[in-house]
Amino acid sequence: MRARCLALAAAIAVVPTWAAAEDSDATVGSLDFGGAHRTYLIHVPPTIAASVPLVLAFHGHFGTGAGLEKLTHLDALSDEFGFIVVYPEGIAGSWNDGRPQDIGADDVGFVRALIANLSLRYPIDPKRVYATGFSNGGSFAHYLGCNLADEIAAVAPVSGYLPRAVVDTCHPARPISVLQIGGTSDPVEPFGGGEVKIGVIDRGSVLSAQESIDFWKTNAKCTDAPAIVALVPAPPLDGTSIITTTYGGCAGGTSVRLDMVFGGGHTWPGGPQYLPATVIGPASAQLDASRAIVTFFLAHPMQ
Repeated sequence: MRARCLALAAAIAVVPTWAAAEDSDATVGSLDFGGAHRTYLIHVPPTIAASVPLVLAFHGHFGTGAGLEKLTHLDALSDEFGFIVVYPEGIAGSWNDGRPQDIGADDVGFVRALIANLSLRYPIDPKRVYATGFSNGGSFAHYLGCNLADEIAAVAPVSGYLPRAVVDTCHPARPISVLQIGGTSDPVEPFGGGEVKIGVIDRGSVLSAQESIDFWKTNAKCTDAPAIVALVPAPPLDGTSIITTTYGGCAGGTSVRLDMVFGGGHTWPGGPQYLPATVIGPASAQLDASRAIVTFFLAHPMQ
């Protein structure tokens, strides 16, 4: 048991610590905020429209923007679809997602300032600003939905759920679209909700994937019966499978969706198996999470 805990701690520490890929076109940017010098990676496609979408992508606990860039291949999708993608860096590799363990940095304020700063330099479409993230970054995307719905049209957390500590104070300024992606065999961030631990580090409690989606479904006042689709498995078969559940009839043209990765672990579906499946669970090849997220985002601008 102790060996497994140590392995899990190592897993989270390693997830996004890769250096930026040698062929990466992302560049480093910075912004002074709250008495701290904050940095980020930014990838701008070769050609941008007069009004361009912005995708903010947040790394996991102990992670880096370069690591998430490597994990997600969002740069390639940025070039394909013509959006700007930014990978901000958390203070000490962490995001304040509202859990008691993370109270401190005003990361919501930092993100608001970052959007404003980028909008001065690029023709950002204010109706098409989006946030995704992995693990702690995924929970932070939820938290941004609670506190920055006036600026963010949709969020897409991966392997990160709504922190239980923020539920009672989460009152979004408007309904937002949400795509939640999570693996049922995640040994770190429990798909069924509960305590999150990295080795012996207590990371607080989160709602389950379904409870997180139910919260956003209620917030968006969705009225349609859920549309449930099982994706047909495709090579390479890896023992995982995908069921998507979409809730429509939501206020303001929003939509709420859960992509359930049966047998998936604490991973980014479609991304690399960055550590052995015995430690973090399997990385599913049955879903390209990044493409699913981008497609969802671009279909759901702020109304």
